[in-house]
Amino acid sequence: MSRSRTAHPQLVCAWRAAAATLALAALCAVAMPARAAATQDDPGAAALDAWLHHQAEIKSWSADVTQVRQLEGLVRPLEATGKVWFEQPNRFRWQLGDPPRTIAVRNDDELDVAYPRLHQLEKYTFSEKISASWRQVLALLDVGFPSDPEAFHAQYELQSAQETDGVWSFHLAPRAETALQLIKAVDIDVDASSNRLLGTALEFPDGSTMRNQFSHIVVNPTLDPSLFHIQVGPDWQVVKPLEGK
Repeated sequence: MSRSRTAHPQLVCAWRAAAATLALAALCAVAMPARAAATQDDPGAAALDAWLHHQAEIKSWSADVTQVRQLEGLVRPLEATGKVWFEQPNRFRWQLGDPPRTIAVRNDDELDVAYPRLHQLEKYTFSEKISASWRQVLALLDVGFPSDPEAFHAQYELQSAQETDGVWSFHLAPRAETALQLIKAVDIDVDASSNRLLGTALEFPDGSTMRNQFSHIVVNPTLDPSLFHIQVGPDWQVVKPLEGK
């Protein structure tokens, strides 16, 4: 990921996905009523509901990740590998590179983004004073780890669903206008037989995309609490890009 001293919301959202990047702590500024339960003649919606209920039972999760970003003007996509850890209700750690070039850690309504090679840490605190658009960033970071199916349906509308070779691909769009300014669409790939999360993808309004493919997945591992804290030295520069906004 390219380094930015004051990150644009879209760039912040692009790297930390998660799926990744999220119906956990921040709700949409403009929420719509949850849609009705899926019916038997709507297999795609029923499959999405089955996955949502499966994910809601997950307490912790870890995996290797391959991230591919396609940016406007680039002939070849940017590819990086790394690891991701998630713990309910609202903690995650993404890191890319070995040794890590970029680390993103979320705890509650705080997001820290570290660039170890640069000795720089960006701290984002999503208080009530922060705009709804910025609060949407948190809601989009761990879209792949919903804890509440109804809250997920209130945030995202299922546009289409297709099963191919044992994999369900769900194409969703954020319901909130503020979210649509950051993310045009969200894709989630799920193993049809086990409901295991295989990948997420984000499409941005400028046409760029970011896809995360997961492997070596471990469900409900015991995670070291230190994973969700970034240690910095006295020579690190710590900046707070949202201060004063």
